[in-house]
Amino acid sequence: MDAPVKKEPSCLSPAPLDRKPEQDWTEMEGNDAPPSPKGPTMCGVCAAVESKYKCSRCYLPYCSVACNRTHQINHPSDPMPKLSPSESPSRGPSAEPEGTPNLFGALDKSEKLEWLFRKYPDLPQQLLDIYNETQPPQNDMSARIPASLMRGVPSQGNWSCEKGISKGKAALRRARQLPGEAGEAIREYCTLVMLLVEEEEAKSGAQTVFQQQLAEQDANLIRQLMAAENGGDGYRTRSESALMARETSSGGP
Repeated sequence: MDAPVKKEPSCLSPAPLDRKPEQDWTEMEGNDAPPSPKGPTMCGVCAAVESKYKCSRCYLPYCSVACNRTHQINHPSDPMPKLSPSESPSRGPSAEPEGTPNLFGALDKSEKLEWLFRKYPDLPQQLLDIYNETQPPQNDMSARIPASLMRGVPSQGNWSCEKGISKGKAALRRARQLPGEAGEAIREYCTLVMLLVEEEEAKSGAQTVFQQQLAEQDANLIRQLMAAENGGDGYRTRSESALMARETSSGGP
């Protein structure tokens, strides 16, 4: 008789009898499934509307200018950096010029305004096109002749300041009424600049100073443009744009 064959011990443990092969594939597929997408970020102020912007200081999401204004009122002040002895301010005369405070200084260092230009890359060109509508054509010789020498000369269709303002108003109105992002960019720019100027004005308490700056030559041109139009924006410098955006707050498109 042949000797009984010995069975070698198996290295693999037998699968449970009550488990089906399909369950292994189901579990593996479940582990590889992509995570569910996150929902929209809600406004951190009203918690009722989807956020569109973020605070440049604390990155709190907010949905509108009104919510941002409420947030800025309750926003904690930024901590003052500690200066080393070598960086401590000297007791000499202040480097900042005394006199009229610049209400538009906040625009030059505004991260919100820079963010808006990144959001709407075509916005600077839109503002420049509106401003160019108020300027004389390059081939118009009347723009090179002093106004004192043009008195009494009958107009023959040449450019004048009144015509420039009229063309600027028309361009202003068209820009604010454009559909899509083009019109939205102009309206949002006006609202943001108005908010920045109001914040700077509240800090300096310079309401009368603001009225004095309106009498400057460039600001006066923009004021005339906005006086007859309840909305819009022309653009050459940020200070001029701020003046136009401030008057825009009194009316819509």
